[in-house]
Formats: sequence, structure tokens, C-alpha cells
Amino acid sequence: MVDLTLAVNGAGDYYIPGTSLAGALRGWMEELEEGSQIISTLWGPRLGQTGRTQSDDGASWVLVEDAVIQGDVQTELRDGVGIDRFGGSAAEYIKFDRAILPKGSKLDLHITLDRVSESKLALNDAEWKAACEAWSGLLQALQDGELSLGAAKTRGLGTVKLEKLEVKEQLFNSRAGILALLKGESGNSSIFNLEADTPRKARPALTVTIDWAPISPLMVKAEREGIAVDMLPLVSSIGDRVAFVLPGSAIKGALRTQAERIVRTVCPAFNHAAATKPADSKKAFLQQIEVPLVENLFGKAAKTEDQQQKVGMGALTVADCYADHSISVEKWEKVQTAKESSDLLQALQDAKLHDVQQAFHVAIDRWTGGAADQFLYSTLEPMGVQWQPIALRLNLSRLPGADLQKQGVALLLLVLRDLIQGRIPLGYGVNRGMGAIAIKSISFSASGANLPDEIQALHDITLKVEPEQSQTYLTAQHLAQISSLGGLNDAWKAWIESTIPQEVAS
Repeated sequence: MVDLTLAVNGAGDYYIPGTSLAGALRGWMEELEEGSQIISTLWGPRLGQTGRTQSDDGASWVLVEDAVIQGDVQTELRDGVGIDRFGGSAAEYIKFDRAILPKGSKLDLHITLDRVSESKLALNDAEWKAACEAWSGLLQALQDGELSLGAAKTRGLGTVKLEKLEVKEQLFNSRAGILALLKGESGNSSIFNLEADTPRKARPALTVTIDWAPISPLMVKAEREGIAVDMLPLVSSIGDRVAFVLPGSAIKGALRTQAERIVRTVCPAFNHAAATKPADSKKAFLQQIEVPLVENLFGKAAKTEDQQQKVGMGALTVADCYADHSISVEKWEKVQTAKESSDLLQALQDAKLHDVQQAFHVAIDRWTGGAADQFLYSTLEPMGVQWQPIALRLNLSRLPGADLQKQGVALLLLVLRDLIQGRIPLGYGVNRGMGAIAIKSISFSASGANLPDEIQALHDITLKVEPEQSQTYLTAQHLAQISSLGGLNDAWKAWIESTIPQEVAS
């Protein structure tokens, strides 16, 4: 049984409903065209709290069809678990798994944009020009891989990229246009300007690229067990091959835990969860992660307050991180099904996994001091594997106001400082000698308009970390590169002071 399954249509094919696609596309446009009437004109009015529409506009002029996943789809299973913030182990009843489509899955996206000429709701020339400009920006964003679809969008899943774009214009208001359509002669259209050098609106965002390397065995445990070896590292498909993967959810969880530790250290008032633990385990866990500012960055569980649904998606997106070396599916299957250690060693050699080794572990009987009965197990531990950079993207439009944006960036920089210092291990077995990493460099890129000066100053800055510096604070050279640290530090101090109760502050 899978807790979170994929959508299947009546023909038994995996698909993405048109409603989900339309919601994601509209949401992206709304962020960039905030306050523009063209959004409700194109997509139709939103429902208000009473269930009635908020304007007199008609239905949407945009038709988004269901997108069926193409080809022979081999789904994957990802595990998720919540970590108890006080015990450090898996939280009770916060365990789930979800089915996902592997990287490289293909889908056909069909969108129809109508323009009527004889209606009180018809778009005039100025509105049509604005609509085309908005759609040009959206299509360019899809080509650049800036949009995500489906669940867990901020935890490594759902990123899509548009390929082989075709735009066709069909005219129904003339005899010639209808005949051309019937004959299949409708030609390509150039109504959307998609030239690469054409300036377009962009989400206000801060992108962080982290070049890193493991300094101890690093893996995320797969749900499936092997035969000759008990615990296997998680792999994910890339086309017709597989590679070791560090899910965005695992990276984001480690960063969030450290962010909570930072905030609770400087703001002891947020340690209340330990003293007011409810009897319900799930409520207790959700209460543990209710930490202001951290919720803004990393998200929070949606809840209903005063009959209004509060959406909790965070501003920080963390992409899945893959190993550079890929393996054919057949060779990885031989690793999983090897029955003897000698067969496993040969399978690893065939897959060119020369630095991956089988490690044996045993629990010790606390009374006799010898090996505990039936507690011997083995792990396939990746050593010396080269990984792609870790990619973080902070969507500043989800942090309303310049002050909150600066405070969120300040907290993110503190987390990155601790990452450089080796305080944040990643993956499985981090308390047993695994998951330690070394940071080589961290690069920043700011995009979008109207960014606070302190955040814009981070653009095109790269902090290079020498091996002897990895266990120390950021060097003076690093700090000198970030001219905005003073303003960000002031914003951070102001936020801390705002959390102090008035009676204590006075």
C-alpha cells in the first residue's frame, strides 16, 4: 500500500489533471502580474469567501487539457518521516510514502487560448497585447525550468521543462480560416515573442548553488532491501539509467532542523513546545515545528483558522541532488539481487562502483557484552562518490515585505554558515559516522525587480571555502564580499527584538 499515489485516468494511464496544471500556470502569472486585471480576464474570476465570484468577468478564456504521461512509466517510491525535535528519532505516526514519476518522464501539454471578436467580454487590442506578453513570459519560464507541478514542489519534486514548443493559430471568424483548419493547413503562429534575449518579468528570487563533496559515506536508505546486503542506497531514474540521489526533502529537512535550532537559541520563548506537549502524537509533532520565521522559509502544515484555510507552502525550494555517476538499470538490478558477497563485489565492479563497499554492523548485548542474537546487518555504503551541486531557490514573493525578506535571507545565511562549519550532516546514519560533507563554494544569484538593496548586493557573489576553513566561521575575506551583511544583520536583530514579550522588554 502506498500512502500518496499518482493520479490515473479512466484508461489506466498516469496523468496530471488539467485543473492542477491550470492552477499552477495561473499562480505563476498572478505572482508576476500582481494586481493586473488581465489575470481575471484570461482565467476567470476567483471565488470569494461566500462562494460567489469576485468580479463580473465570464469564464476562463484558457483551456488546459489533462496531460497524459507518455511511454512505459516506471514509478518510484519515496519515503518520508518526521523527526522528533527533542528525541532526535522518527516521530510517532509521522511516516508516509509517496509514488513519484522519475526524472525524464515526458508529458504532452495542450493549451488553448481563445479570443472572441463579438462579445461584451471580448479582449480589446490592448488587453490582447498584454495577454500575449504574459503568455510569452510564462512559456519562457517553462522553457527555463522555473515552474513546478504537483505535490512537494519545494522538496525536490515537480520541476518541469518545456521542449519542442509549437504555437498554432486557428481562425474561426472567416471562411478561409475554417477551410484551412479542416484541411489541416493551420500554420505556426508568432504571436508570442520567445526570443532568448527578450527581457521578461521574473519572480523575485535568490538562488543559491552549493558545490560540495562527502567526506564520509553518504546515502539515503532505500525502502527495498538487497539479498547479500540488507540496506541499499536510494537511487532514482535518469532516462534509462539510475543514479544515487539525495532527495530535496532530506536536504530541506536537515536545513530546517538547524534553522529551528538557531531561532530557538536566540529566542528561548519558542521552546514552549517541550512544556505543553499534547497527548496526540501528530499534534505534538506539528507543535514542535511551529517556529516563526522558520515557517515562512520552510513551510508549515495547512490549518483552518476562523473558517479560512491557511496555506503553508514555504519560500525555500530545494532540488533533488544526484550523483555524477549513472548506472544502467540492468547492472543496478544485479547489485540488488546478488546472493553472495562475491557476487555483490563483482556486480559493483561491473557497475564501476569501485568506491562503494559493504559494511557490516552488529548490536551489542548489554548484559553479556557479546553480539546480540539476530542483530547483524550490512549496509552498502557509497564512498568517494562525486555529486552535483545542491540547488536552493528562495522565492521572495512568498515573503511579503522587505523586512521579512531581509530577515529570511539573514536566517538562511546563518544556516549556510553552519553548513560550511560541518554542523549539518546529510542523509542516513548521521549519528553513526555517516553524512559528513565539505563545502567547496557557495554562489548567489538574485533575480526579479524591486529587491531590497541588501539582497540585490548578493548577486554574482561566490564564496570559496578552502579545506582548512571548513570548520571555522566565514573568513574576513568572505564577509568583505557581502557588502550587505550590515543591513541583513540589523534586520535579523530587529526580528529577534520583536519576538521579546513587551513586559520583558520593558
